[in-house]
Amino acid sequence: MSILPQKFLVEQLCGDNFEVNVLLPPGANHETFEPTPGDMRNLENAELYISTGLLDFERNWLPRFTESKTGLAVINTSEGIDLLGGHHHEDAESHNHEGSGLDPHIWLSPSAMKLQAGTIVNALNNIDSSKKESYNSNLLAFNQLMDSIDHRIRQILSASQGKAFMIFHPALAYFARDYGLTQISIEEEGKEPSAIRIKELIQLAREKNIHSILISKEFDVRHAEAIAKELNAKVIVFDPMAGNWDENMILLANLIAQN
Repeated sequence: MSILPQKFLVEQLCGDNFEVNVLLPPGANHETFEPTPGDMRNLENAELYISTGLLDFERNWLPRFTESKTGLAVINTSEGIDLLGGHHHEDAESHNHEGSGLDPHIWLSPSAMKLQAGTIVNALNNIDSSKKESYNSNLLAFNQLMDSIDHRIRQILSASQGKAFMIFHPALAYFARDYGLTQISIEEEGKEPSAIRIKELIQLAREKNIHSILISKEFDVRHAEAIAKELNAKVIVFDPMAGNWDENMILLANLIAQN
């Protein structure tokens, strides 16, 4: 599979029936990652590759994976999800804009994780039908866990409905959609902001009483720090790729609620 949050998901569903390996190492940027020759050799032993279908390296490398491993089953867990356009932000006139492509961060949403889980269990049932009852039972338990986490997040964010948060790279559009928040992105379609855009962001942050800027741990914090200095705000680093997905989602909700 592609990323660590998927490992949390898959292990909940398949238990000990399969060895679960992740291609993208901790701290790597999914937009620039390239598999090593060792990664390609490891795929020779794989029965199933689980992708989001949306990450840059997946689009570049999945055709090569299937060429190097005859009969490798590949599933796209974004199927059935109401996908968002990439690089959401809000401008000074409060209109939403979308860059090209689709936002890949579908793992940062409990509701989207439930849909992905259903897709994965269908694949597991196809390649290991003898344990179909077990996989279906695990899916029910996983959905209950997602409902519990969703409920907890809604409690944490109950006083934050309709509020805006500022983030360097727009990784939380699905999270914002789920919980009635507005994501304001510093990045513009994957590029650093212009001087004019920085002035707009500073004005927007003041209007919306924003006192902190979120940034994914794999990104350079310099621009976030420069804007934070103008606002007398703090930079908060979070990890969208954390393997302890359940704990990380609660942490993320608390970071937004408290800042």
